[in-house]
Amino acid sequence: MQVRISKLGVAHYLTPDGPLVSENLAAFTQRVEETHGEGGARLVVDLRHVAFFDSAGLECLLDLADRLREEGGSLRLANANPLCREVLALTGIDESIPVHENLSGAGRSFL
Repeated sequence: MQVRISKLGVAHYLTPDGPLVSENLAAFTQRVEETHGEGGARLVVDLRHVAFFDSAGLECLLDLADRLREEGGSLRLANANPLCREVLALTGIDESIPVHENLSGAGRSFL
């Protein structure tokens, strides 16, 4: 899995290219750690290229959100497709991690 990282304003943006499933989580978490090492306590995960999650992917997002909260930061999700939005809603994850329609909304939410 490729994960692109960019920074704009106060937030770092991670864009994974592929499903967030157990086989891909090592690459995703490695990029998260790189971003975190650069002071990335405010993260946006751009889900535009994520077709679906498995339970390990969802748990990874929840763990990341908890970790960032403990450190005074936060996680946002953006550009989720309808299936991913439904999974996030059915699992209640959208109540703990803000989900935005687009990157600009997610980025502005930190201000």
